[in-house]
Amino acid sequence: MSQIPDDAKPALDMLRSVGGDEMLAMMMQTFLQFAEERLATMVEQASLGNVSEVASIAHSLKSSARQLGALALGEVCAVTEAAGKAGKTELALDGVEAIQREFVTAKPWLKALAGEP
Repeated sequence: MSQIPDDAKPALDMLRSVGGDEMLAMMMQTFLQFAEERLATMVEQASLGNVSEVASIAHSLKSSARQLGALALGEVCAVTEAAGKAGKTELALDGVEAIQREFVTAKPWLKALAGEP
């Protein structure tokens, strides 16, 4: 299994205590599918310079990522959301790349917890 970050473990332990490994796996599967779709849309919107939509998508990913223990991903989503809402186009567009990097970093352990190879 890919290395789960230490800062993710409290959230994962809490989720396991509520619904066990089966529920955790289902949540991870759902998040991975949702995140892939939302990231693709975010990249498309960023290429169009639509920072308000980038901010909206970052917001939608932020809480889910944090709930599942992907705290670094949640943090870059928060920064990107704030930049987009403040009209800081360059910072928001840079945030899209940061979100993509953090998702790539988190994806192996998220997939492992989802029961995916």
